[in-house]
Amino acid sequence: MLDMHILETTSLCAGYGDGHVIHNISLSLIKGEFVTILGRNGSGKSTLIKALQGLLRHMSGDVMIGGQKLSSLKPRQVAQRVSYVPQMSDLSFEFSVEEIIAMGRYVHQRKMEGMSPEDTKIIQEIMELTETSQLSTKKMAHLSGGEKQRVFIARALAQDAPLLFLDEPSSHLDINYQVEIYTILQRLQKEKNKTILAAEHNINLVIPYSQRIIFLKEGRIHAQGPPDELITKTNIRKVFQADVDIRENLSSGLPEISLISSQKGAS
Repeated sequence: MLDMHILETTSLCAGYGDGHVIHNISLSLIKGEFVTILGRNGSGKSTLIKALQGLLRHMSGDVMIGGQKLSSLKPRQVAQRVSYVPQMSDLSFEFSVEEIIAMGRYVHQRKMEGMSPEDTKIIQEIMELTETSQLSTKKMAHLSGGEKQRVFIARALAQDAPLLFLDEPSSHLDINYQVEIYTILQRLQKEKNKTILAAEHNINLVIPYSQRIIFLKEGRIHAQGPPDELITKTNIRKVFQADVDIRENLSSGLPEISLISSQKGAS
């Protein structure tokens, strides 16, 4: 069904030992939709992404994935439904790039089973798609930040779950690869009907790819809707405490923002 809600939350609250970070979040994702969460640092974007897959102990409210309660699913079942690219960490691994990407296939394998020809085929396709083939034998510890990010995204894609969550996927990437990553994600959405939810900080980057944007402020949804309706001076000022100019992008026809410098007009 085209408008089926693949994920729904009702009154979701979540946080850590010292209290809730997100409050009364009610939202739904339509199958095949590309949604981006935008907000200031500390607004709860990462916490929300984690809570939607049950990674936090301090949670209340309901999360439904594919019509099933998140609380009733085992971790392996969640991983078969949701693949996740967390924020970049400083951890180094002695695994090779290909070994890291292959880990995305583990949730589809039975105990004591090795890699199947289908697993190998999927991994090779994903490495080509993410341009990590040439890195396959390199150790993760020897990669740059941008190369590591590509590998973690490739691992999530190899997991082949219907839902793909990404937390700041453009971090540590130069502008060319930021666009390439989002182009890859858009292809997955359109060609494989993936449902994508990304938390981001770069407003202009995500506007052309997002069907819907969710503005998060102080752990609550401030507003949500399509970019051409949501990107307004008023919303940006309220959510980001920043004054901006908004113009039409000549290529896409979508809104594009530029920050108004506080030094404007100074000699």
